[in-house]
Amino acid sequence: MQASFFAGLFCFGLFSCGQKEKVVASVNEKELTESDAFILMEHLGYDIKDKKQYRAFLEDWCENESYMEELRSMDIDAANLVKLRSNSFQGELAKYYLEEHLLKAKLDTIVVENEIVIYYDEHKDEFILSDYLVKALYLKIPISVDYKSEGIQNLYLLKNDKDLSEVNSYAKLYAQNYYFNDSAWVYFNTLVKDVPLTKYNVDNIVLNRTKTYFSDDEFTYFLNVIDYKLKDKAPPMEFLSQQIKEIIVLQRLQKLKEKNESKMIQQIKDKHEITINI
Repeated sequence: MQASFFAGLFCFGLFSCGQKEKVVASVNEKELTESDAFILMEHLGYDIKDKKQYRAFLEDWCENESYMEELRSMDIDAANLVKLRSNSFQGELAKYYLEEHLLKAKLDTIVVENEIVIYYDEHKDEFILSDYLVKALYLKIPISVDYKSEGIQNLYLLKNDKDLSEVNSYAKLYAQNYYFNDSAWVYFNTLVKDVPLTKYNVDNIVLNRTKTYFSDDEFTYFLNVIDYKLKDKAPPMEFLSQQIKEIIVLQRLQKLKEKNESKMIQQIKDKHEITINI
């Protein structure tokens, strides 16, 4: 819906000025407009604002269209078969969106705390961690910045109540990356995904609640592990709360489909003139 709205505004802006809609890619006679590209990107999970992803999407579109053009030139029967199979798939895709539209209107999306607790207790083994969960402070500063003049090598230890506010202020001015949230758990590998830890023992860093900082050619990295949850154990329920809510709602949707699908299909067929000639 957001993509359609965005595209609609875009089209309105173009045509209100009497201009033809912008074509962002083409293969021979086949053209892709910008609004259609945005709609497709949104539904395929691309970030419209990311130029690299936009470019990658357009390259993929051109590549796929080139395949079809080449197949038409080499084997028209095979190309027609591809088209027929694509048309057949349209029905399945339409059914999916109809279910989304018709059944979700009946879907109860409210999940109470007790339901989450019950699901968590019954399915703990399904959530066993493959990575550490941590509460930690992480700070990444360009090597050109003189952090010692501000005493960041001491402040990041968070020994005093005022240290965090000073680190926060410093991070806003100089940090390339910064994270601290002592009320939420985060996967350790997600936290340090841009930290060169290859020569360090990750288990030791986490299990010893390590407070360390080091530099490479570009940055200085500060890491203060405050708490952790072991790998191969179930994470805390509060960490999984949103995920469990989504699972419960999806299970409800599946039950709705099983209960209403045949009725829904018949109602749709009854609304349209269907003829089979054999």
